[in-house]
Amino acid sequence: MHRAPMLAAAFALAAAPFAARAQETPPATPEIFRNLLNCRSIADDAQRLVCFDQQAAAVAAAEQSREIVVYDRGDIEEAQRDLFGLQVPQIRLLGEADEQLDRIETTITDVSGGGYRPWVLRLADGTLWVQIDSEQLSRDPRAGHTIVVERAALGSFRAEINNMRPIRVRREE
Repeated sequence: MHRAPMLAAAFALAAAPFAARAQETPPATPEIFRNLLNCRSIADDAQRLVCFDQQAAAVAAAEQSREIVVYDRGDIEEAQRDLFGLQVPQIRLLGEADEQLDRIETTITDVSGGGYRPWVLRLADGTLWVQIDSEQLSRDPRAGHTIVVERAALGSFRAEINNMRPIRVRREE
């Protein structure tokens, strides 16, 4: 059997969504913001100041009426952290795919399970993670232990607790 053509076809099918996403154009800058930036090109100081005053007032009114919403990088990073581990579609407002959060590091606040039951871990940020593999830990996790949860293959997540061997986990809340 010729496996090379089949593997190449499988790879091409798997890579197609990534290629399509890479070709997406970034969202357009809102017109009201472009108008404000265009004031910079006015040569006359008095006219430029009038333009900036008018456009700044328009931006403020649009923000007040919630026609536009302004977020800083910190707000976006906080939203990404809150959504980490949940199965949500990629939201362009939260950054591009290559800007997504790949790991979180926090502490465990509550633990249940163990033995023949999967570990259930409540973290300091309020999220709940459940073990989905049968990996045994060398020591039982406890409240106060450090945990690092990171993205793994095919949309899964790994959790390393107090530098022990990682376990596969899924976010429940």
